[in-house]
Amino acid sequence: MKFLPSSNVLAAGLLLLSQWTDAVTPSWTFTDASLQVSQRGAEAGPRQKFTPKSPISEPITLKATDSIKIQLTTEEGGKPKRPHQLFLFAKDSQSDLESFFVFDTKESGKARLDLTQKEIPLSLLSSPSLTLTLVVGSFGQGIPVSAEVGTLKLVLDPATKKTIAQPALKYGKLEEIYHTFRAEPKSPPAIISIVFLGAVLACLPALFGAWFTLSANVSHLPKSLAASPIAHPLFFASLIAFEAVFFAYYTKINIFQTLIAATVISPVAMISGSRALREVRARRLNGER
Repeated sequence: MKFLPSSNVLAAGLLLLSQWTDAVTPSWTFTDASLQVSQRGAEAGPRQKFTPKSPISEPITLKATDSIKIQLTTEEGGKPKRPHQLFLFAKDSQSDLESFFVFDTKESGKARLDLTQKEIPLSLLSSPSLTLTLVVGSFGQGIPVSAEVGTLKLVLDPATKKTIAQPALKYGKLEEIYHTFRAEPKSPPAIISIVFLGAVLACLPALFGAWFTLSANVSHLPKSLAASPIAHPLFFASLIAFEAVFFAYYTKINIFQTLIAATVISPVAMISGSRALREVRARRLNGER
């Protein structure tokens, strides 16, 4: 009796194990596959058979009035079964652009696909020939299969050629964009502000003159302050504060800071102003001006 070396025994065991694993693991495939080109208003052409290992040798011509019908039966582990995915990929080898078309598959595994030029994207119509590849796969342990069907040659009509005369739009890396933010708004020149400030101050004498012409009684100021010592000064101070906020907004702060300051001052001006006007109304009802 002659014994094999231990290394040879190990190699033989691994070979048997791999063969057993391949036999146990199911794989997807397709059978009874045929492709037929038919023309509108004419009889369909002959059926061209293909298998996962032997594609159609002759180029498949597809005109604008033609349609391709592909029929096959998908199997998993030698049994007809419907896969989760069954696509026909059309790829342009020059540009590496591709598109896929979904088969109409039944539970029995019988599948069919009808394809015309209208369903092929314009970016692929400009290619002289397309490589057709069939892909079958699904969930589970089944090994998917990808098999070449053949080469598709497109014959375009003049209208289609005119449509795809311009190069197709291709997505790719663009140049980096540098965004330039708009500069913050600036106040007008100081000379303009001074001119308008002078115009406002020039109107003050006319304002006080009209005030005294309408019989404004300044002698009631001590009495009004005695009757409402908090409301009158507080209301006047709130008016001054409003003017200070507007000046600050004009010179340095932004609109959000202005709104916050106005929100704080507004309740003070409203409450103190109502109390001050109530005191003035009381004096007028007494016949004092």
